[in-house]
Amino acid sequence: MKTIKLQRGPLLCWDIYSGYLAQQAKNFNRQLELDFLKSLKRQYNLLLDFDLLLENRDFDALVLTNANQEICWVNKGFTKMTGYSTKYAVGKKPNFLQGEATSKTKVDNIRMHIKRGIAVKENVINYRKNGEAYHCEIHILPLKDQHQNITHLLALENVVNN
Repeated sequence: MKTIKLQRGPLLCWDIYSGYLAQQAKNFNRQLELDFLKSLKRQYNLLLDFDLLLENRDFDALVLTNANQEICWVNKGFTKMTGYSTKYAVGKKPNFLQGEATSKTKVDNIRMHIKRGIAVKENVINYRKNGEAYHCEIHILPLKDQHQNITHLLALENVVNN
């Protein structure tokens, strides 16, 4: 019986290429999100330049609400971050993510800024579908039309480690 000797070769090109493919997938998803926001801009005559807004910003999730703060759309990152599906989130207010450790003071600060039509950035404790708490940095931007009416709010969210 002949013994076959296995030789280990150098690093396979797939090891390098898989990182490239992961980055391409991320870029593709980000472009889909940007295309959606641009269609919203056209539909509601919004003033905000989404290309410029998202160009150098990192975010785990995007949440779009109407002026009544009801969720209209979330990106795939929202589901990954929270465990809640798009179908579940749409139509709800984002406060369904809050729980006992969520700071009332911080939530009140967010509400005050939204009421005044001013962008706000805050760190809050939210809760995933499985009940696990996580620290979330939220940057909320009011989206205004050419008459300065707020039609929507866009939240860029990141999980932060505390």
